[in-house]
Amino acid sequence: MNTPPRTTAEARSPAAFPGCPVRPVGITAKKYHFVDALGRTRVLSEHEISQRHIISGLFGDHHNWLLTNFPNIEDGEPTGTWSASSVSDWLKHRALSASFDIREQFPIAESPEISTAQRYMDSETIRKISFRVADFTSTRGTEIYDEVRKLAQDVLLQCHRHDHPLDLQAMLAAPEDEIINDLRVIRTHANNNPGQSLPAGALRFEVKV
Repeated sequence: MNTPPRTTAEARSPAAFPGCPVRPVGITAKKYHFVDALGRTRVLSEHEISQRHIISGLFGDHHNWLLTNFPNIEDGEPTGTWSASSVSDWLKHRALSASFDIREQFPIAESPEISTAQRYMDSETIRKISFRVADFTSTRGTEIYDEVRKLAQDVLLQCHRHDHPLDLQAMLAAPEDEIINDLRVIRTHANNNPGQSLPAGALRFEVKV
């Protein structure tokens, strides 16, 4: 059965499908965290989040919401069922967004005193850190893995270059969950205070001045 195509923006944006009864919490250790329609915390593996009966359990009695927003289409007509694969992909993107995504650029310009060589070395270290985060949260070879890596890399680069310099070597050796905690602090602040710098001392791995 064919389903209507979804744009990248639709796949990621909760505003594209208002009134979703399931709330995303984030991604940790290759698990997707949600609060289901009954208010219960649910932790799903990569396999579980693709299963129709498990998705159905997440949404409880809200199957009409699924039918309205993710209908299966065959020969141009809805079949009266909803697309498990489309819902699964959308939930993954929402969990990813809840963990890492940021809406605004940081306001402070990068210091002109940083050499090109140092910027390159920092970028390479951040790239390695982002791979560690992606390995910890998702499975290599999947679309969600690549998005986790890219978002983690973008968030760290933005913060390190434009807001608070980070102790990248300490991050490279630190447990992944500690790195992810700082990513969440950055993301939460950027969403709640767009265009404003992080307060000093907010991050575990910021360089103390």
